[in-house]
Amino acid sequence: MPILAADLVRQVQSAIQSLYSPQEVDAIAYLMVEMSTGASRMDCLMGKEVDEVPNWESSLARLAQHEPLQYVLGKGWFRDRIFGLNPHTLIPRPETEELVELVLGKIPHENMPCRLLDVGTGSGCIAISIALEAPQVQVSAWEISPDAQRQAIQNAKSLNAHVTIELQDVFQWSTRNDSETWDIIVSNPPYVMFQEAAQMEKHVTAFEPGLALFVPDANPLIFYQVLESMASKHLRGGGWIMLEINQALGKETKALFSTNHWKNVELKQDFHGKDRFVIAQKDI
Repeated sequence: MPILAADLVRQVQSAIQSLYSPQEVDAIAYLMVEMSTGASRMDCLMGKEVDEVPNWESSLARLAQHEPLQYVLGKGWFRDRIFGLNPHTLIPRPETEELVELVLGKIPHENMPCRLLDVGTGSGCIAISIALEAPQVQVSAWEISPDAQRQAIQNAKSLNAHVTIELQDVFQWSTRNDSETWDIIVSNPPYVMFQEAAQMEKHVTAFEPGLALFVPDANPLIFYQVLESMASKHLRGGGWIMLEINQALGKETKALFSTNHWKNVELKQDFHGKDRFVIAQKDI
C-alpha cells in the first residue's frame, strides 16, 4: 500500500529525535528514506507516494538504539557510489574521500605503469574508488578481517572494479616476497586511542568495529611505525606513502618519516582544517 515519503521521514525523525541534533536528525531521516525508496528530499516535500518498505519498523527500532543508518541499511555512500557495509567494516567518512583525492593527484600519466596497495581496505572504498577513477592503475589491497575482505570483494564485483584483495596482516609484512614493490601505498589504519573513546559518539563506539578503530594508548602510532618499515622496503624509489591520521598526533606521525628513506614529507589538513594526512616520498 503506497505511503507518503514525507510520512516516512517523520517516522524516522520521531524515532531518533532525542539522539542527535535537529540538523543530524533531518539529514539521517531524508537519507534513510532516499536510500530505502529512491525518493529525494524534493520528492518528500512535493508529496510523492512510495511503496511500503520491508522491515521498516525493525529498522526504526535499530536506529532508535543508536545503530548507524549505514549498518541498518547495509550500505553507504562514498565518492558518489554505494558500497555494501557490514559490522566488520568502518563507515566511510568524507575525510577519507579527501585521501583518495590526494592519491589520485600522485598517480603518474596514463601511459606510465603504476602499482598501488591499500593496507586495511575494510569495505574496499579507497582501493575500489581508485581502480574506477584511475583504471590504468594496478590496484591491490590487504585486509586482516575475513568478514571485511568478503565485503570488499563483493563491492569490487558489484561496482565492476579490478582489485586484488588479500587476507594479510600488515604486521606480518616481512613474509612477503622481497621483490614485491608498489608505486603508491595508501592506508587509513586504526588510530583512535582507547582514552579517546569516552569523548566519542555511542553510535561509533558501540557499533563500528574496534579492530579497525582503536590502538593502545601506550603506543598509538603502532600502525604507522609498521607501515613506515614496510614501505621503506616495498615502495619503489620516488613512490609515495599516503596516510590518514589521528588529528592529535600529526607532528608525531610526520616525524616517523624523518629518516633518510624519505623526502617531501608533508602534514596536510582536511576540509575542517584539522591535521588529517601525512604523505611522504621514498628517496631514491
